[in-house]
Amino acid sequence: MPTDADLAVPAPYPLSAHLLVAVLLALLAWIAHATDLDHLLAQAAFDPVQRTFPARDWRLLGLVGHQLAKSAVWIIWFVLFAASIASLRLASLAPWRRVLWATTAAMAAGPALVSTLKLFTGPRCPWDLAEFGGTAVATSDWLVRGVEAGRCFPGGHASGGFSLLAIYFAGVMLADPRLRRVGLVAGLGAGVAFSAVRMVQGAHFLSHNLWSAFVVWTVAMVIFALAHPKAAPAFAASATQPA
Repeated sequence: MPTDADLAVPAPYPLSAHLLVAVLLALLAWIAHATDLDHLLAQAAFDPVQRTFPARDWRLLGLVGHQLAKSAVWIIWFVLFAASIASLRLASLAPWRRVLWATTAAMAAGPALVSTLKLFTGPRCPWDLAEFGGTAVATSDWLVRGVEAGRCFPGGHASGGFSLLAIYFAGVMLADPRLRRVGLVAGLGAGVAFSAVRMVQGAHFLSHNLWSAFVVWTVAMVIFALAHPKAAPAFAASATQPA
């Protein structure tokens, strides 16, 4: 596997391609909401007779799909964080110090931003809405005062799964195709699975989770663009170009 030392003459960072993915995720999230796909999928998981989401009471799904799944991501992050700390002292890890810290930071920063946004965004969880057995009225306001926040948007659990996409960016930084594939499969697989769990439980609409993927991807893209020796100048240049 390549190391940080191999980045003395690094491969070009595919910033344009990563920006395109971010735009695509945002577009898919907008489509899911604008076409009412959000509500169609929520209605499929909702029991109109019992006025509830049956999967919300499935203990095994809650244990495996929510609690244990979240714990697994935390374990991966703590291993990476420990390796990052160790790279400051262990010569054997020093060659990967830059990519270890970038991966650790990206995995944490994306979900942290999602959690922060939930404190100031208006959209409600499906199970909160009157049409799905709750009492709240749907709102189109994204940013609201803290006391009015729905505390549901973007999708928090999904962000943990999508945070594994940081491994893909590590593969890009190290020019390692196998690590890129592992990161894509792990990040997209976990993100989609985590999203599906919370959607059938009535906790989130599809667009909530797509916006979560957008936030996590964009944060990781920025962190690795700044960490990559060759990408940072290009990223800074593109950020200062006039609109």
